[in-house]
Amino acid sequence: MSRIALNCRFTGTPQPTGTQTAAGNLFAQIVRAPSEFEFIAFADTRFPGLAAWRELPQVTVVETPFQDWSRGRAQLWEQLHLPMLIRRWKCQVAHHPINTSPPWSPGAKAVVTLHDLNFLRADWYPLRFRAAYSLCTLPGLRQAARVVTISNYVRDRAREQLSVSDERLRMIYNGVKPMAAPSTAPGGPGRYIVCVGSIPPHKNLARLIKAFLLLRSEFPDLELRVVGRPMALHARDPELPALLEAEGVRVLGYLSEEELAGAYAHAQVFCYPSLEEGFGLPLLEAMSLGCPVVTSNVSCLPEVAGPAAVLVDPYSPGAIAEGLRKVLTLSPQERSLCVEQGHQWAGRFSWDAAAQHYLNLYRELI
Repeated sequence: MSRIALNCRFTGTPQPTGTQTAAGNLFAQIVRAPSEFEFIAFADTRFPGLAAWRELPQVTVVETPFQDWSRGRAQLWEQLHLPMLIRRWKCQVAHHPINTSPPWSPGAKAVVTLHDLNFLRADWYPLRFRAAYSLCTLPGLRQAARVVTISNYVRDRAREQLSVSDERLRMIYNGVKPMAAPSTAPGGPGRYIVCVGSIPPHKNLARLIKAFLLLRSEFPDLELRVVGRPMALHARDPELPALLEAEGVRVLGYLSEEELAGAYAHAQVFCYPSLEEGFGLPLLEAMSLGCPVVTSNVSCLPEVAGPAAVLVDPYSPGAIAEGLRKVLTLSPQERSLCVEQGHQWAGRFSWDAAAQHYLNLYRELI
């Protein structure tokens, strides 16, 4: 039986967001799908849902205490120690699902899932962060047998900016996990816009708050509820602290999956005016829970949102406000049609389909 190594360094946080959530959902589907493979998962089973993997006969969990380590120690483990473990366990393929990977992979062919190239942006991230992240990312991408991007947009950027050949490139969309929404919204009842991601510069929160403030006279009872854990490393916008104190803006912080589902399900609109994304999973999560979406007309977001969202210029607070106004003034019938279109569009993105594509990729390499 062929062995696949699963690099679960993403399990180092008890509060997963973004790429960690996507990696967890993908690997959970891969290890449960019928296949001829044995999986060796290097993981911290304190991560949500991981403890159940120990009961799967086709999975061997090599307990790795990522949550007890610093980020730097976990990255050093991935870069230096993981290749030896992959060789010791005699794995034929090693899958690294969150951009970073070791610079060498003796005895195994590496698959790296590339979510985005945001770490190359000098205007968004400090030099020290970009240098460290590049060292943990670029060498591994150069030696990987396959680089899998999560949208056509990222695939084209990888081809152009990293010179990854078409022979090594693949594109596999992420899926969207069914989410059960509680009967109440986090933060209590009320009319509100919800946004997710908050502080990192590319999430464009300052312009969203400015757009929200433009709407306050028309919708005085409306709130903007901001979801996302504080990330001091990325808090570089000098305007943001004062804007977060504006009337009607409420910072909810990190939400559990159930709480996040409630935030989507009870919102008037989900706004995601990001300047740069590799996929934009929150768009599909919101659609799947019946929440109309306003998002950017740049990067991968038109590709992932399709015809089911209102697209706006993310560099213009006025344009963002107009997109929000368009959704907020929908008639009940128009809103119902918008919600149904979102349900149908989100249904196109399946973790089961993604898992099958990856399993076929493992077979191709073996």
